[in-house]
Amino acid sequence: MDIRTLQPGGRWRTPLPGLCIGVAGLWVVSLVATQLPSQLSNVAAQDVQEALLILFVVLHATISNGWRGAAAFITIALAVSFGMEIFNLAWGFPFGFVTHNLPGLRFQGIPVLVGVSYLAAGWPAWVMARLIIRSDPSDVTRLGMFATPIIASFILTGYDLAFDPIGSTVLKMWTFHSPSGQFGVPLSNFLGWMVTGWVFFQFFALVEHRLPPPGRALPRSYWLLPSVVWIVTALSYIPWFLTAPTGTVSVGTRTFVVADIYEAALIAAIVVMLPPALAAAFRIYMPKTAAIRD
Repeated sequence: MDIRTLQPGGRWRTPLPGLCIGVAGLWVVSLVATQLPSQLSNVAAQDVQEALLILFVVLHATISNGWRGAAAFITIALAVSFGMEIFNLAWGFPFGFVTHNLPGLRFQGIPVLVGVSYLAAGWPAWVMARLIIRSDPSDVTRLGMFATPIIASFILTGYDLAFDPIGSTVLKMWTFHSPSGQFGVPLSNFLGWMVTGWVFFQFFALVEHRLPPPGRALPRSYWLLPSVVWIVTALSYIPWFLTAPTGTVSVGTRTFVVADIYEAALIAAIVVMLPPALAAAFRIYMPKTAAIRD
């Protein structure tokens, strides 16, 4: 039986939608908790937050495209992102030569957390792009098959634009061999994120039409959740900015004011991350989005 089959009267036969909303709520709580000054360096709390976000992605993708669709997206996203990162480790393309300093489990020299971050941010970006581009977010047209991955890749890169200067220059989670550009993070890194995202979005778009469509129009609350995740993520830079450490930090021959890096991250979050999330959220309430019901 398809997991999205409905009982008479419109009730879901599975607890997945409720679980998805519940997990999203727990993720918001965990994110808020990790932004407290006493918790900013709590690695365990951040791991829980990441695990909840991945669980949300799995549940949300399963409701939209069935378990086969969720498995396809997860497999493609992880295979492409790890493949690109491994290739970059040897050849410095497409991100530029970089050394990963993150502790924990690695795959072919790449921290697992790096590949997982593409997945965690990739699905919300994909759903928002579907809402922005398509009149029916569940309908796959020829134009949508190629336009949606492009828009999704820009949305995904916006996530990286806000965080990477903090992650690389301040927290030293990875180190670029030739620091430049955005507070030590070179242009090649952001272009690399854009290319990587576009590749796995495009591969998924090419198989999307083979996946079972939703059993009926999905509710607005379902489509709204990825935008909520994106907006909350963007707003989480506010406490980082307000509690930014004093002093300077150096990468290579360049020296930056730490508070400026956190302020720039907040600017990027507001100017780059919020617009697509708000556009997707507003799109849900436009009459032409026929497959969304109250």
